[in-house]
Amino acid sequence: MLGTMRRLVGTLNWVVAGLLACAAVFAVTEPVTTLGDADWAQPLVMATLLVGGFLILNRFRGRVGQWSSAKYRLIWAVLLVLIVGAQVWVAMNFVDVSRADGYFVRNQAIALAQGRTTWNHYFMVYQNNVNYTLIDAWWLKLLLPVTKTPWVAMNLLRYLWLDTGLAAGLYLLHHWRLWQPGAFWFTLLWFLSIPVYALGLFDYTDPVVFPLFLDSLALVSWSVATRGWCRWLGGGLALLLVSVGVAVKSNLIVLWLALGLLILLLWWQRRLTWRQVVVWIAGACLVLGGVFAGMSVWSRQAGYRPDPNAQMPVTAWIAMSMNPQNPGTYSLTDAMVIDHQPTARAKQVAATRLLNQRLNTLGVSGVLVQLARKFEIFWSTGDMDSFKLTTQWLKAPWWYLMNQRSIQFWLVLGTQVLYLTLLCQSIWFLLKVRPSFVAGHFLAIAMLGLMIFHVFFWEVEPRYAVPVLPALMLLGTLGWCGLPVWKRTPTQVRYGRWFGTFAVIMCALSLGQTDETTLVREEMPGRQGNGDYFTLPVARVAPQRQLTWTMPVVGPSNALQLQIQPTNEAQEQVKANVQPQYPNGRLRVQVHANGRLLKTWHSTPNAAMAKPLRYPQTMAQSLTITLRNTGKTPFKYAQGLARYDQHTGEVLPRERAFPQDYLLNLHGARALTAQPMIWLSMGLFLGLLLWAL
Repeated sequence: MLGTMRRLVGTLNWVVAGLLACAAVFAVTEPVTTLGDADWAQPLVMATLLVGGFLILNRFRGRVGQWSSAKYRLIWAVLLVLIVGAQVWVAMNFVDVSRADGYFVRNQAIALAQGRTTWNHYFMVYQNNVNYTLIDAWWLKLLLPVTKTPWVAMNLLRYLWLDTGLAAGLYLLHHWRLWQPGAFWFTLLWFLSIPVYALGLFDYTDPVVFPLFLDSLALVSWSVATRGWCRWLGGGLALLLVSVGVAVKSNLIVLWLALGLLILLLWWQRRLTWRQVVVWIAGACLVLGGVFAGMSVWSRQAGYRPDPNAQMPVTAWIAMSMNPQNPGTYSLTDAMVIDHQPTARAKQVAATRLLNQRLNTLGVSGVLVQLARKFEIFWSTGDMDSFKLTTQWLKAPWWYLMNQRSIQFWLVLGTQVLYLTLLCQSIWFLLKVRPSFVAGHFLAIAMLGLMIFHVFFWEVEPRYAVPVLPALMLLGTLGWCGLPVWKRTPTQVRYGRWFGTFAVIMCALSLGQTDETTLVREEMPGRQGNGDYFTLPVARVAPQRQLTWTMPVVGPSNALQLQIQPTNEAQEQVKANVQPQYPNGRLRVQVHANGRLLKTWHSTPNAAMAKPLRYPQTMAQSLTITLRNTGKTPFKYAQGLARYDQHTGEVLPRERAFPQDYLLNLHGARALTAQPMIWLSMGLFLGLLLWAL
């Protein structure tokens, strides 16, 4: 039996290593962006920076091994201080307005914290977000008596929670006697990880599940290593955390199953008796059932009553993921087709019919191609689209808002190279790990399970892979600790420096070409886009009536994009590629800055929506927009209904309307980034590479 188990876990590690190798190929050659702008460097640049990065790390690995214990502890402590300082600065200077699903969650959480028990129809359809909303509301109820703008405090709380993953990883490295050099590398990875900073600003379910792979493993390890009440405390906390994770995000059921397999692996190693295994498994079932029962009671006390006729059936998500017109990502059109069915049975029939149609259309080869596309979405981006989820801010530095494309280009490049490094180090570790190291098998099983859940069964987005990132950090750290230090001959050093210099120069030229061909023609210094997803609230503007609102602006602007609702909005929601149609009539648009009229337009709804309305460029920090119906036909203007100010974040005593619009700064074509920045960055990289060689 022992031989069979060794072969099984060995095969598992090879399978996961193979999948990570495929992910690395996709990450180099075909990274996919589902949100934001697809500004990617060429594969040659990715591969060169990856190889050069490995050479630099190899030299650095040797230097770290020469540090004394006192010097090592000091540098590690400085890294911790830098992490805290960076997270506090980001939390205080970047505040997300919450968009799409997060917008509904935040609004509902505020309503619950204010004592209101009426739930938005959104939660009847997407019941999976109810539990997180309850938790969010509980925190807001504590904070609102202290401040009416609790979002910075919420950011700090999320960072505290995310950093439990850092603490768990450090505990595990200490437990495995790999503190030096493991703790330094793991902490450095945490400090450099863009997704960690982005998730701390994201008021949704993803930050909750981010650290759970490592948290649960650390608690189980502590439980097995201790005796008495500590053993049961550690085990109980592990089961509770995983169960809450499943209640908040259903894909975490794979972690619950992986935890059960971890217990069986510990029994195989004779570190647990069969009686203890029975207690663990029975406890896991009881705690999971108890958490779901408790959340159900809590939701009923908060006024939530599920509506089976409104809820989206499971089959709908599978059908959505098999839509050949997109790579398995969420489709609002598909969702609306199912949502418009009147009963639960009609929804199930429509979803099943849609799934069967797509499977028949795709065929076996088409299904395999679709699964490959979903695999690519899940694995190919190191930033996991996390920092692109927030497109509208309550607060952000003006230099970031006015240079987002350029900043994100460099963030994506650095994050992608770091991600590729983690993949390669994790592959090395999985191929070399001992069969008796069950923690590595647990992480491999959990990653494999989450991938299978989304690639084979559910819709997929890059952010669904965020729980995998801490596991990759830990596996990458273990791989880094086990890497041999390469001893170079003088001939290798000489040729390596010549070849490295040539390769870095080619990278700089390639980046320069990318910079010149990727042109930026606009910035968006002001926007209010909430209200454009799922439910579409509008303001009805009758003849001879007007709508007036004020928009804050963070930089120069010279154009306004209005958001008049099309008359065929219902068709647009359920059919793809439907051209919007606008009502007949006349309107007058005026833009004022600091009490001064900038420009007046007399137009029709169709002409006003055809392109942005240009006005003289202004540096005013707020603009007043007046939209008057001068015709005889009423029209509807899109708006968002919110319980917090969409511009300042202040929680409001009652729901208020915020008209949608987009303020632009249009200009001639500009390069994506500055050429001196490219040569400076590549020069620094070349300096490190020559030092490493």
